[in-house]
Amino acid sequence: MACNPDCATCTRLRRAALALVGDGGLEALTLEALAGSAAIDAVELRRHYATEAECLYDTYEEVARDVRDEIAAVFAEVPSWPEALTLVGKRLLAWMAGRPAEARLCFIEILRGDREMLRLRDAERQRTIDLFVREHRRRRHREDLPELQLELLVSAGFRAIGAAVAEGRVAALPELEPELASVAEVFEPVAG
Repeated sequence: MACNPDCATCTRLRRAALALVGDGGLEALTLEALAGSAAIDAVELRRHYATEAECLYDTYEEVARDVRDEIAAVFAEVPSWPEALTLVGKRLLAWMAGRPAEARLCFIEILRGDREMLRLRDAERQRTIDLFVREHRRRRHREDLPELQLELLVSAGFRAIGAAVAEGRVAALPELEPELASVAEVFEPVAG
């Protein structure tokens, strides 16, 4: 873990880790490559991160938090559930299209990672689902919300994005907007 949240060197190391993973996948992230990319020596690097994996974990958590913050901002802007859902899809696709390294990390490399990476992914997925549940309840004022439907909605959206990223179509992600809208219609939460 980072030496402290505001450390400029840790921030530089996370940016370097993201660039390395974005260009060459998890295999490209080594301590030597990280030190070279961040332009610091190995001794200094280890003062901030003992292993490249620690840096990668923090990098993923930072990117995932940024994605979730983007989604939360849309929900804060738009009062209508269907409109918010549509705008969430549109903004998420545009955000990822402009950040290919983040897209690769969040949708491809995370699945190839170790147990800790998968644990982080599962925890982030649950936080995203919880956000959708809270926002749905806030708008619809229902306590009997079928959380499973929102879980399926989030999972189907992430799967569609992941498939496009795996096919190398990151720049074309905004073209998935009709597919995400269709997914939202299929999994539109209704009271049981």
